Amino acid sequence: MEENKLLSDLLKIYLAQTESALKIATIISEHSGEEGISPDAFVTGLIYRAMVSMTEEEMKESLEFAENVLTQTTSEEEEEGEEEDEYDIIEETYNTMEHEYGDKIILSRKIKKNTCNCDICINARVCLINYPTFSAEDELAKKFKDAIDNTLIIHKLNI
Repeated sequence: MEENKLLSDLLKIYLAQTESALKIATIISEHSGEEGISPDAFVTGLIYRAMVSMTEEEMKESLEFAENVLTQTTSEEEEEGEEEDEYDIIEETYNTMEHEYGDKIILSRKIKKNTCNCDICINARVCLINYPTFSAEDELAKKFKDAIDNTLIIHKLNI
């Protein structure tokens, strides 16, 4: 029973961290003049959130959001005749090059940074500069960093 509580709390914290990163990514995308959240802004938001601690207010809001999501998910699972989950479809775009045999090769590219001078955008650029030397201080932060690193590798993004 206590193990389930620990797992539930870890999931809640991870979800809260990710939700907060999405808020940062939304701001970065808006300040870049983009509609919706770009993949670059999303990764930048994750990096920002891994490196910049949430304020008490941000933490409270994000934990409430995570609690609501987990409570909603639990109550939906209990309902009979549950409809299929609907997901937003996010189209991924890559710089590609045709190989002489017709295969497409995904080229790596640098994450795009905006030039906005608000506090969040400036801090996001600083985080991108310092991320290669960032060291996670605890196990949960390490898992978050590992997820970011895997995303960078999979999508062939460079900082």
